[in-house]
Parts: sequence; structure tokens; C-alpha cells
Amino acid sequence: MTDLGRADRTAALRLRDAFLDAGFTADGLLTMLGASAYAALGRGEHVPARRALQDRHGAEAELARLFVLGDAAERSDVARHLPLDDLLALGLVGGGATLRALVDVRPYGESDTDWYVVSDHGPDSAGHDVGEVAVDHVLGVGGASLTLARLTPRVQVDRALDLGTGCGVQALHLGRHAGTVVATDRNRRALRLAAVTAALSGQEWDLREGSMFEPVAGETFDLVVSNPPFVISPGHRYTYRDAGLPADDLGRLLVTQAPGRLSDGGTAVILANWLHLRGQDWRERVASWVATTGCDAWIAEREVQDPAEYVGLWLRDAGGRSDDAEASAEHDRRYAEWLDELRAMDAEGIGFGWVVLHKGGTYGAQGPRIEDAVHAPRQPRGDEVAALVAARAGWARWDAFALLGARPSRAPGLRLVEEERADAAGRLGSMPSRVGLVDGWRPDVVLDSVGLHLVRQLDGDTSLADAVGSAAAAYDLDPDDVLPGALLAVRGLVEDGHLLLEPDDA
Repeated sequence: MTDLGRADRTAALRLRDAFLDAGFTADGLLTMLGASAYAALGRGEHVPARRALQDRHGAEAELARLFVLGDAAERSDVARHLPLDDLLALGLVGGGATLRALVDVRPYGESDTDWYVVSDHGPDSAGHDVGEVAVDHVLGVGGASLTLARLTPRVQVDRALDLGTGCGVQALHLGRHAGTVVATDRNRRALRLAAVTAALSGQEWDLREGSMFEPVAGETFDLVVSNPPFVISPGHRYTYRDAGLPADDLGRLLVTQAPGRLSDGGTAVILANWLHLRGQDWRERVASWVATTGCDAWIAEREVQDPAEYVGLWLRDAGGRSDDAEASAEHDRRYAEWLDELRAMDAEGIGFGWVVLHKGGTYGAQGPRIEDAVHAPRQPRGDEVAALVAARAGWARWDAFALLGARPSRAPGLRLVEEERADAAGRLGSMPSRVGLVDGWRPDVVLDSVGLHLVRQLDGDTSLADAVGSAAAAYDLDPDDVLPGALLAVRGLVEDGHLLLEPDDA
């Protein structure tokens, strides 16, 4: 059974009320532990939090000890402060006279709401000697899930799909702006814990078991998100991590199949790993994934790891390494096997990033936008992703003639950077001019003198045609020579969010 019965739902609602009344929330923990101890928890350091709780009693302290620190608790103490029968009924705690948390219950949420994410204890969990995680291990809130949550546009939609939901992190966010949330996973245990996550968080989802898009065959969605088991690994050892498909085929299959599950105007945001193969450009490989989708596509690479770094990271993630000679030898055997497989693929590195598909607008006629975001100051937010999707979809309305008649304006927070630097002899020289957004996620864009002149002219009242004429006159150039570069530059600056176009001008 993956979903919850009526009795369990009622128990979850009582527990939610008890958690909230006790202040067992992300903000409540911060207040109770203090900023230093709370930050230490994020680094996997539990001593400061344990010291902060040593003289505290009551429901909040019991919950923090049980679920945050993994400490044992006397059954009588738990029953005194919390609805023990409900904790037992949902499988959150177990034991006799002494109780322990059987799962990780982590306060989570947004600024104006509180949720609870239920997952398995990780190998580094406090108070739990997990060792190597189980085959059906259910991962909690992690770096990849937070990345996807930040990236996803938060616009109101009728139907949303969380493919590979795990413990339900993405579904929680979708529940705030989607009329219906369908969440799928091939791991039955994940669906069971996701059901508890939903109930404790005051949400309801349509939970379905199955692989890839099989559970939603024939259906369409306005928004699809996926943090799939994208790790490129030998075999299928852990459900949360390994797809059991060759190389980076999981990412390719998700990207090529997602458009069939999108409604017109729908968007998909998918996390993926892809291989950097010797003698091939990763951009060309991943571009081939979207070539026949009929969707506009944005592909960004956020991180690249060499094979040894990649294998070491994911072996540590699953745990199991110890001082025991047999376990250590098994770890080393897996390490070597994994490296051998990547070497056989001619893999020089493994990239991590995202693919955003939009079924609408120009339908990919302009080709995918592919970029290296490794050195970006930060990750883009959902509203910035939505703006890029809208800008690229808008090119169907903005042909060259319409764009020339448009009156682009500089985005709020746009800064123009002009500076001089002294050389070794003390002589001042001009540096290339740059344009960028204050707190923008992309590095500044370098502009030549003509491009800088154009940006200065585009104030929302001046047409692009007039700005091109002004730039040509300023630098004694033929306007026809300035025009092609100006059109390309403006399109790029609009997509980057540096310039704004009013739809009514099209």
C-alpha cells in the first residue's frame, strides 16, 4: 500500500497540529537551537544542537531529539507530550519502553507555510548507524531537490506532474500553485513516505507507482518537473540514484518523451547528468536530445566533475565505507568497476544541469539555447526561468521589422560598467564595457562601443531603429552595417533579462 487510509490521514492531521503547536518548524528549530547550532546541523554537526537541548523539556524538545538528533526517548516522556498512538500508527517511531525514530521527519517549508518531509535516515544521520543505505532508500531534502525547487516557475497551473517524486519535495511546492498534483515513483516505499509527507503537510496528491511516464500514459500537464535517478553508474544498485540504463540514456529518454506529456504552452524542468566524451562537445550531444521534440529548449550546465571525483561523491552518498577490511575492499572494488565503465565510455567528465522545455511559441525553430552556468554567481530563480521561457516564446511575434519598431527599455537594476585600469607603467587604459543586473544570476555581458551606445539609448521611448541610427552616426558607420549585430545583441539582452519588451508593441 502506498497511499494512506482514512485513519492514517486523521492521525497525520492530529500530528501536524501537535507539531505546529509545539513549534516544531524550521523557524521554531532556529529559535530553539540558536543560529550557530542550527547552522552546524546543516554541516552534519550535531554536538552544538545536543548541547542547546540538554536542559530543555516539552514537546518541541522531544521532537527535536527524536527526529533531528536521532536520540532515544522514553516511551512515557513521548506519551506525556505527543500523540504517541499516531506516531506509532504512521510508522514514525518504534520500540518498547525506549523509542527511536524509524524515519527522518524534517521541518521544511516556505516563508509563509510549514511542511514536514518524511524520508529514510541517511548514512550520516545523528543517532542512527545506517551504514550502507537500502536498495529502496528514500532520500530526503538534498542539493538536487533544492536546485529543482528554486528553478521551477511558480505560475498557477491546472495540472502538474512530479516524475520520480521520492519523498515528495517537489510535490509540496507544486501543491501551492497547481490545481492537481500527480506524483509518480517506481519505488513503492518512496510513495508510502511521500503520502505521509503530504498528509503531515496538509496536502493531497495523486500518487502513482511506475517507471518513467508509464503511470501517466495518455495524459498531459501544464508543468512537469523531475529530479530523476540521473546518476551514471554501473547497474541498478539504489532506486533513488541509479536508473539502470546505459550511460546518460535516462536524461535523453526523459527529455525526448516529456513533450508528449505537455499540454500546449506547457513547461518541463528536468535535472540531468550527461557525459563529456573524449573528442565530442557535450553541447552537441545534449542538443541532439531536444532536436526532434518540437519544443523550445534551454539547456544549462551547472557543474562538471572528473570521473574519480564523481564516483567518490556517489559512493560516499550511499555510505557503507568502514574500517572493516572486507567492507573497505568492497568499496574499492566498486570504485574501480565504476571508473572502468566510465573509461570504457571514453568519459572525460560528467556534467550536471537542467533542461527546460516549452511547448509553445517558436517550437524550437530558433534552436536550443545551450549555456555554461558553471561560473554563474548563483542559480536562477523560478521567476527568472519563466521570464526566459516567455522571452524565447515571444520571438514568434517579434520578427526583424517588429523588433526595429519596438521600444525596448532597460530592466530595473541594470548597471552599465565602464572602468579604466592602470598598467605597470601607470598609464590608464579603458577596459571592455559590461552590462549586468544587480544580483543577477548570470555573469556580466561584455559590450563593444556600439552595443553600449545602443543600451544607453534604449529607454522605453526610443525605437530600436532610432537607436541603431544614433549609434551609426556616433561612430561614423553605415546603419545597414550596424543593424544585424544590433538585432542579435538586443535579442540576447532580452533573453538575459537585461532589456524588456512590451508585448503591446509587437
